[in-house]
Amino acid sequence: MTRRSSAGHEGTVRENPPGSGRWQGRLPVRLDSRRRPIDGIFATRAEARRALNTAIVEIDRGLRAKPVRKPSGPVRRLSVLIEEYIEDRRNDALDPIAVKTVRDYREVLKNVICHPSANLGQVKVTQIDSPALDQWLRDLAEAGLAHRRISKAYAVVRASLAWEVKKGRLGVNPAREVRRTSTKKGRAARATADPVLLASWEEVARLASYPELLQDRLLILLIAWAGLRWTESISLSVKDIWLDRPRLSIARVYVWDADTKKWEIEDVKAGLTATVPVPRPLWEALKSHAASLPVEDRLGGELLFRPLRTRFAGRPPVIIDQSDWGKRVWIPARTAAGLVGDLSLPPLDPRRRAIHVKDLRAYAASVIVDSGGTVYDAAQLLRHSDIMTTNKYYARAQDERSQDPARARLRLDPGLPLDLRIDALWDSWITSYPLLTKDLFAADT
Repeated sequence: MTRRSSAGHEGTVRENPPGSGRWQGRLPVRLDSRRRPIDGIFATRAEARRALNTAIVEIDRGLRAKPVRKPSGPVRRLSVLIEEYIEDRRNDALDPIAVKTVRDYREVLKNVICHPSANLGQVKVTQIDSPALDQWLRDLAEAGLAHRRISKAYAVVRASLAWEVKKGRLGVNPAREVRRTSTKKGRAARATADPVLLASWEEVARLASYPELLQDRLLILLIAWAGLRWTESISLSVKDIWLDRPRLSIARVYVWDADTKKWEIEDVKAGLTATVPVPRPLWEALKSHAASLPVEDRLGGELLFRPLRTRFAGRPPVIIDQSDWGKRVWIPARTAAGLVGDLSLPPLDPRRRAIHVKDLRAYAASVIVDSGGTVYDAAQLLRHSDIMTTNKYYARAQDERSQDPARARLRLDPGLPLDLRIDALWDSWITSYPLLTKDLFAADT
C-alpha cells in the first residue's frame, strides 16, 4: 500500500533532523521498498514536496534513476563526534584552539567522557537526550570524579553537540535542557582549601638564593616579581627585554604538538599579550644575561633561558623541561627555604602542602597590594581577563600576610606609578635580607 500525505501526494516529507528546520522527501514504497530519500535538503516543507513530486514523475517516465544509497550512514558515536569537533576547532581559519587546549580536550574525552563507569563516548549521537546526560553526570559523581573535571567534560560534550547542530546533522542540542542545581550541601562537599600559598620576603629570598646557576636564580626572581606564568618565562626571547626601561614583552609561548611531533609557537594564554614592569636591578641583570648569550639560527636559539639537558624522550630540547628543572632546582630550593609543607597543620592552611612554582604569581600580586596598590593593579600585572580570578586565587592570599610582619607594615605613596612602586619594594626587600640577596646576580663559578 502506497503512503500518501493528507493532500493525496505519494511519498513523505520529513523534517530531518527533527527540529532542524530542514526538510527531506522520501520515495513511495511502489518505487522503492526501502523508501530512500531523494537528493537535497530543503528550507521549507513546500519546497521538499515540489522536489519529491518532480522526482516521482521523472522516475515513472524513465528520466531519472532511482536513488541507490543506503537510507542512513554509518553510526556516529559521541567519541567520534568529539574528535571531529576538536579537529574542526583546531583547523579553524579565524580562531583555532591552542595545542594545550586540544591536549586537555582529548584527556577529558579519554578519562572522563569515556570513563569505564559512565562511558558516554560509545553512545550513538542520536540516542543522547537530556535524561541520558543527566544520568551520565550522576554516574560520574558516584564514581568519585571531582566536580571540576565533571564540569569540564560536560562543557566539551555540550560544545560538541552544539557544533553538530550547527553542521545540520542534529536537530537540537540535548545538553541545553540539562539544568544543574546548586545546593548548600553540594557546595560544602566541593569546598577545598585555598590553593594559594603566599611566601614571605625571607622565604622568597631563600628560594632565589639557593640555585648555583645564575639562570635558575633569575628565573625564580622573574616569576616572583613580574608574575609570569611558567611557560611564558621559559619562552622569553632575549629580544623581549626592553633596552630603554625596565619592562618585558610577553607575546608568545613554545608548546609541543604531539600530533605533528613539532614545537609550535602560540600566543600567550587568552591571547593577552602585554608588557610587564620588573624591578630595575633585576632588569639590569636580565639585560646582562641576555647579552652574554649567543643567538643561534635554530628553533629556540634566541631564548633567554635555555635547557641544560641535551636529550629528551621523543622530542628535541628547545625549552626548559619543567620536570627536570623541578628535580634539579625547585625541589631542593623549596626544601632549603622550609616550604615543603606540614601535614600537622589544619586542612585549610595553605602551608599544609609544599609551595608550587605557580604560587610565586601570588607573591607578585602581593608585591602590588602590599605597596598600597589595588586588586585591579594586581590583575593588570598578572594579565587576568577577569578580575574575579585575581580576587579568588591571589588576593585572598593576603590572609597570609600575618606570616610576614615586616612586609605587612610597608605602605608606599599611593601616587607612585607602578614601576617606581615595584622598585621601592625591591629595595626594601634587599635591605631586609642583605645576606641572602647579596649574591643573587653573581656569575656562575
